[in-house]
Amino acid sequence: MTDEEVGELSVPATISESNVRFAILAYLVVAAVLVVVVALSEHLLDRYSGYPIGRLHFPGSWLFEGWVRYDGGWYRDIVAHGYRYNGSGAQANVAYFPGYPIVMWGLTQVVRNSAVAGITLSFASGLASIVLFERWCRTRLDPRTVRLSVVVVLVYPFAWYLFGTVYADSLFLVLALAAFLLLEADHPVLAGLVGALATATRPVGIALVVGLVLVAIERAGGFRKLRSLRARDFGVVLSLLGLISWSAYQGIRWGNPMLFTDIEGAPGWDQASGIRTWAKVTFFQRMRHLPGWLGDSMHSTTTHSPRPWTESTYSLSILLQALMLIGAIFLVRLVWRRFGWGYAGYVASIIVVAAVGTKDFFSVGRYLIGAFPLFAAGAVMLVDRARTRVVVLAVSAVLLALLASGYARGYYLA
Repeated sequence: MTDEEVGELSVPATISESNVRFAILAYLVVAAVLVVVVALSEHLLDRYSGYPIGRLHFPGSWLFEGWVRYDGGWYRDIVAHGYRYNGSGAQANVAYFPGYPIVMWGLTQVVRNSAVAGITLSFASGLASIVLFERWCRTRLDPRTVRLSVVVVLVYPFAWYLFGTVYADSLFLVLALAAFLLLEADHPVLAGLVGALATATRPVGIALVVGLVLVAIERAGGFRKLRSLRARDFGVVLSLLGLISWSAYQGIRWGNPMLFTDIEGAPGWDQASGIRTWAKVTFFQRMRHLPGWLGDSMHSTTTHSPRPWTESTYSLSILLQALMLIGAIFLVRLVWRRFGWGYAGYVASIIVVAAVGTKDFFSVGRYLIGAFPLFAAGAVMLVDRARTRVVVLAVSAVLLALLASGYARGYYLA
C-alpha cells in the first residue's frame, strides 16, 4: 500500500474535500486582498523614481499593471523577440530559463498580450500549487494542520509571486509538487518528465532532481536496499532533461553551455561564481552601511533624496531574506523527522542553491517558495501554539502586503 493510500484511508473524503475548498477559497481571498493592495499602491503612492520603465498599457492594466515588474520585462522581451545575446558580457535574456516564457508565449497567442498572458499563467500556477500542496499535506498531517499549512504558505512574506507576478516561481512550484505527487503515486517516469519541465523553468530545479532521486531511494527502503529499485524507478533521472536541453541549446547557439550562469556576472547583476559571491561580501558591506541609510531616510523625502529610501529598503529586504534562510536551515531537521530524509534533502538542496548562488541573499525569499515542505513544517510548529501562531501569521501577512506594495511601486525586493 502506498503512502497516498494510507493517507487517504486515514482522512475521511468529506474532510479532504472540505480542505480542498478551503485551500481554493483561502487563495482567492488572499489574491483579492493583494490585488487591491497592489492597485492602490500603484495608483496612490509614489513610484520609485529609479524604476526605468513607465506605465504599461494592456487590457486590465488599471488593476493589474503593478504585477509586471523587473523580470517580467525580461520574460516579455523573450516572448516578443526570442533569446538574444551579442557576446558583450552585458545583461541579456539568456539568463532566464525557457519553461516559463514558452508557456507564456503560447498563452499570448490566445489572449494577444504578453503581460496578460504572464499574469494569467502565474495566477493559474499559483492556484494549482495550493491545490496540490493541500493534497501533499493531506497524506501526512491531520486536517487542522493541513489548513494551517495552506495559510502559512499563502501569507508567506514573498508569496506575492504566487498570485500573478510575471515571474517563473509559481510555475516551478506547481511542477515540483506534481512531480513529487506522481512519484508517490508510483509513476516515477511521469514524475521525471514533469520534473524535466521544472528544471527547464528555474535554475533551482537541480534541487528537484536531488529531491526526486532521494525520495525514490527512500521509498525503496533506503541506500541499504538500492537493489530493490526497479528499472522504472530510475525514471526520476529524466528530470535532468530540462536542464540538459537548455544547456545544449546555449552550447549549440552561442558556444557556451553554461552561458546562463556566466551571464549572471554581467554588470548590474554582479553574481558571478566565486569567493566574493560565496562569502557574501556584498551582504556584509550593506549591513555595515544600513544604520546610516536608515538614519538618512528618516530625514529625507522621496521627492528630494530617493537614494536613502532605496538603499535602506533594499538592505532591509536582503536582511529579511537572510533571516528566512537561517530559519529554513533550522526547519530542515523537522522536515526530516516529519516527512522523511528525501524531502529534507530536497529542502537542503534548495537552501544550498539559494545560499551559494546569490551575492547578498537577494532572491532567497523567492527560492524558498519552492521548498514547500518548509511551510508544512512551520505549521506543525505553530498548530498547538495559539498565541505564537497569531503573532507569526499576523506579522507575515503585514510583511506580505508591504512587500507586494513596494514591488508594485517599482522597488527591487526579491
